Amino acid sequence: MAAQRTTRQIRADDTRRRLFAAAAELFAAHGYHDTTVDQIAKLAGVAKGTFFVHFATKDAVVAELVRHQVRAARRARALALAEGGTPIQALVAAVTKLGEEAGASRPLSRAVMAALLENPELSGYADAVFGELLADMRQDIRAARRARLLQPTANVDSVADTLIATYLGAALYFTSSPRAKPLLELLRPLLEANLAGFRGARAKPRKRRRSRMV
Repeated sequence: MAAQRTTRQIRADDTRRRLFAAAAELFAAHGYHDTTVDQIAKLAGVAKGTFFVHFATKDAVVAELVRHQVRAARRARALALAEGGTPIQALVAAVTKLGEEAGASRPLSRAVMAALLENPELSGYADAVFGELLADMRQDIRAARRARLLQPTANVDSVADTLIATYLGAALYFTSSPRAKPLLELLRPLLEANLAGFRGARAKPRKRRRSRMV
């Protein structure tokens, strides 16, 4: 029985992955609104009813896309710390990974953005998922302040919110403007500029005066 349950679970996981991939492909090709559950099921090669076994609604697929993106950012942040990176490098790794994920497909990111902007319930879910990443980032910001990599007076919430807002602003421009540069090219200089503002001006070391021989 255990082996049979394992086999069923493997098949269920495979079906879920195919549905997820099909939905992402259709969202990217036709947009969120013009994609139907029937189309997703057909492309995945399953019955329509099977879709609802794995996802309650089309919005649930978007929620899964957001969750996947945030998980990737949290893994990137953890990897940066595990490899001996500073808290600042961990922050940059997390936000950069968000940009890398969203920048992989402009049409798909546009579809996700449209769904989030138009569905308050889905937007609230996304806020909760991003809240997990924000909690990680706040830890890094506190560590950065203790290490004097940021100003000791830098407000933890302000720094975290600013970095996420930097990503969201760049992503929104990237998805809404067909001529926009790749997302990472937009994001990196903005991210660095905002972090520089929280680092503050550092005193330059004084140059030693050479003694003159009289």
